[in-house]
Amino acid sequence: MIAFKEFQLANGLQVIVHEDPSVQIAVLNILYDVGSRDERPEKTGFAHLFEHLMFGGSVNIPNYDEPLQRVGGENNAFTSTDITNYYLTVPAANIETGFWLESDRMLSLSFDPQVLEVQRKVVVEEFKQRYLNQPYGDVWLKLRPLAYKKHPYQWATIGKEISHIEEATMEDVRSFFSEHYVPNKAILVVAGNVTLEQVKQLSEKWFGPIPRRP
Repeated sequence: MIAFKEFQLANGLQVIVHEDPSVQIAVLNILYDVGSRDERPEKTGFAHLFEHLMFGGSVNIPNYDEPLQRVGGENNAFTSTDITNYYLTVPAANIETGFWLESDRMLSLSFDPQVLEVQRKVVVEEFKQRYLNQPYGDVWLKLRPLAYKKHPYQWATIGKEISHIEEATMEDVRSFFSEHYVPNKAILVVAGNVTLEQVKQLSEKWFGPIPRRP
């Protein structure tokens, strides 16, 4: 059994801590309660598009990867029907860099039109490569609506139609972010060579000032 402790910030962010002094690394994982099930039928694929956009920089940090790599860190993310998950690993002494990076993009994503266009092209190519340009690649796109008549599981995480991503506007993107990327719809997990008090202090410092939203 993995021992853990948890607490919640005033803005609704839930924090879970697992202390393991036997290692020299620390991991920071932030899970947002948003997946493809939360999309509108006429605007699908947005949760997955946002997974890409979140690495496009924030207002204060133009390049997410560069400061993380400077402190020996690495990161990745994934999207499913129910959640979007971001995680990073750093030497334990540099865990505050992870708090800084994740809190800044939760608070103030860049919304740079150029970033949207770049990531839109990446997602469109992924859609073509994985689903449209290989034999039987679109089988799940066709089977899902047969299995789920009304439930939003009827479309894949990549989206129902490629045109939904191609036609996504900056207004669509801003609206999706303000509704779902909020502290009261997120769970932060910190594990490794950290202490509960250390994580409490860093969580309050970096995430505490971010306001909860409806």
